[in-house]
Amino acid sequence: MGLTLAVAGVFLYRDYVPCLRGVHSVFGKVTSIQQVFIHQRTGTMGRSRSPFVKDGFYPVIEYKTPQGLVKFTAIDRNISGCFHVGDKLKLRVTKSRRRQNRSCKTFSVLVALVVALCANLALAAMFSEFRLATSQVLLASFVIAFCFSVLVVYVKDQDAHGEHEFTRSELGHAQICLFEPTAFGKWKTSLRDPAQLSKIRSTQFLGAVSLSSACVMLALAVQPFVLLAL
Repeated sequence: MGLTLAVAGVFLYRDYVPCLRGVHSVFGKVTSIQQVFIHQRTGTMGRSRSPFVKDGFYPVIEYKTPQGLVKFTAIDRNISGCFHVGDKLKLRVTKSRRRQNRSCKTFSVLVALVVALCANLALAAMFSEFRLATSQVLLASFVIAFCFSVLVVYVKDQDAHGEHEFTRSELGHAQICLFEPTAFGKWKTSLRDPAQLSKIRSTQFLGAVSLSSACVMLALAVQPFVLLAL
């Protein structure tokens, strides 16, 4: 249990917090609707060419930045015809174009440790030679639930969790995901986003609590052997 919590704390600090620092949210509104109607054109070989932009009604979104107002047309066939002028929405800006899974070595080690801990509990219940106290079972169950929650939230919060850029936020608001690659030196916008900053601070706090609890558990586990050696 101590080793699993230690890896969970390292995972939160080493992998999840940097991922959160590359994301921030801003709120915008729809100022107008851009209509696009393109006739199918025939190529040289007699085959029709599909246009880069599909026919539809695309919203023109405006949001504020420290440098001024920014306005753009959200070209996404999934949101065509979904908005009206004056609608407010949330823009989730991710400074990466990575669409693949962010699984790493720490992620794999944490998954393996959670599976091993579950297997130990199952073996202890199946064989009478292994007797665990109720407090140990409850504590192990809490550790498993905590680590599993961390893994689920990490996978769900990736910038590549879906194929479509139009989603719904946790509060049910319309949300458009924007991918904006930029230099690492400019990855400070998330620190000006109160919600994202709170998420970063809470993740760091959970990582510190996990590492502290792991140190206490490992100390309690090693203490009998130290006393025996003395």
